[in-house]
Amino acid sequence: MISDMHIRAWVPALALLHGCADDGSAMNDDVGSTTTDASTTVTSIDTMSTGTTGTADSTGEPAPAFGVAIELGSELGMAMSVWGPTAAEAMVAGGQQGEGPSRGFVLRRTAVGWEPDALPEGTPMLDWIGRAGNDVWTVGLQGAALRREGDAWVAHATGTDVTLWGVWGSASDDVWAVGGDGVTEPPMLLRFDGTSWSPATLPTLPSEAHALFKVWGADAEHVYAVGDEGVLLRHVEGAWEATTTRSIAPFIAVWGRGPDEVIAVGGRSNARIARWDGSAWQDVTLEPAGLNGVWVADDGTATLVGRIGSIFELPPGSLDPVLLPSPTALLLHAVHGFEDGSRLAVGGSFEGPPPWVGVVLEHPGEG
Repeated sequence: MISDMHIRAWVPALALLHGCADDGSAMNDDVGSTTTDASTTVTSIDTMSTGTTGTADSTGEPAPAFGVAIELGSELGMAMSVWGPTAAEAMVAGGQQGEGPSRGFVLRRTAVGWEPDALPEGTPMLDWIGRAGNDVWTVGLQGAALRREGDAWVAHATGTDVTLWGVWGSASDDVWAVGGDGVTEPPMLLRFDGTSWSPATLPTLPSEAHALFKVWGADAEHVYAVGDEGVLLRHVEGAWEATTTRSIAPFIAVWGRGPDEVIAVGGRSNARIARWDGSAWQDVTLEPAGLNGVWVADDGTATLVGRIGSIFELPPGSLDPVLLPSPTALLLHAVHGFEDGSRLAVGGSFEGPPPWVGVVLEHPGEG
């Protein structure tokens, strides 16, 4: 295990909260449960693999499982996020750090395979990609925010050089981005009104909370953000309210299927899962290592991904995840699914020093 000092030397300080290493506060992950009231360049881009198969079904055939779709070499780096209207139109964002300037990438899936998109010169490592109405945004290091405009990615000034870790919007003129340095500065919350980005007002947060990691909404009136020190935020009637949980381990990702069913995941040494039921957050700390990504299907089943290649399914209404077979031991950072039941999960060698490599996993759905 590498030390915090080494981590801060070669990644944005916030990355240590993404499972790269544990600091002393990670030991505050108590295995147990609580209920919290709401008030309170690609080297092998054409490489395809079937990966690991699951347990045989009733016909004796192997059940569908995640396999390796592509492996990314150090020319590109770590795959940080995946999104798309369908699996055939998916986009993966990520990048590389180390010697020289940080650099980002977006890969787009086409009929002939995965192809890199042209990005503005100097685009740094990108951390998240997602939709806002009819627009697609990606955000990353140095306050980078790019919007897909026609066939090009266009950079938009955000007024900050702090790392942005997540973006989500209900419409082209209602977009939220979150970030922070993870060390000394307050968390960053920005809003795009269709013309420009500007800071938004945050509620009072713990003094040791220095980043927000992801944001997701059911609609314009029901938006959720998660971050450092176990912070859970909810946008209510035009303002943000905060809930903090017993453990100070961070929540890294959030997704849901409506205003009454939202799931946040995170942790460091241990996995953290929190579920919002419309009135209160329930949260648990579990024995598996920390989680980094979550996606929720229309039927309420969630897919969770995290450290050591871990993949879980979380049944509707449950806080007890089921471990799935995984074809990788690399850290998985994000997962996204589609109407046909297929899913893509992305990650890479983020738990070691750069140059990093990346991986994209694919589940074909239930067939």
